[in-house]
Amino acid sequence: MDNLMLGASVTQADSTADMAIDLHARYYTRGYFVYVSTTGLNTDNLCVGAGKMFTFHKGVFVDPKLVYDATAKTTNLQLGVGLKF
Repeated sequence: MDNLMLGASVTQADSTADMAIDLHARYYTRGYFVYVSTTGLNTDNLCVGAGKMFTFHKGVFVDPKLVYDATAKTTNLQLGVGLKF
């Protein structure tokens, strides 16, 4: 599907901890995106937000986003930096 980005990450704090799978999704429209993520495949740990992607030289991007964390009941401004291939 165009304009949809799905992702997953696997984390493990140390050799005694369980591995956790985190999922996230973004839907882009007109340079803006809506964002949803969950930690550990648990819908109780849901985060939702919106942001805008700014692309710089040859695929380097910055994406500020406003995210509501349902677990902590907080709203945060987050800044991501990455590469687009």
